[in-house]
Amino acid sequence: MNADESTTSGTRENSDDAEEDSPSLRQKLHWATGDRSKEAEALADRSPDDVSGQDAKVAVNRAHGDSPDRIATAAPLASPEDAEDAGDGQD
Repeated sequence: MNADESTTSGTRENSDDAEEDSPSLRQKLHWATGDRSKEAEALADRSPDDVSGQDAKVAVNRAHGDSPDRIATAAPLASPEDAEDAGDGQD
């Protein structure tokens, strides 16, 4: 049974990692249509509770390359980690 448990646990961890890195369809839609306000709302919805809508807007603008501080994101769509980083910089 231990072998089965570790296999199941390992699979679950891998699928959780994939979900965390994947933008929602809603965020992708708003990114594609250029609606940054809605894209930021979608990002805020998938981010931890301590991430504000303003943090998400900053992260979205950074991902689009429209930020005065010129901080690049790792991907063309902002991630929850990008939004957390935006919030950390505002303190």
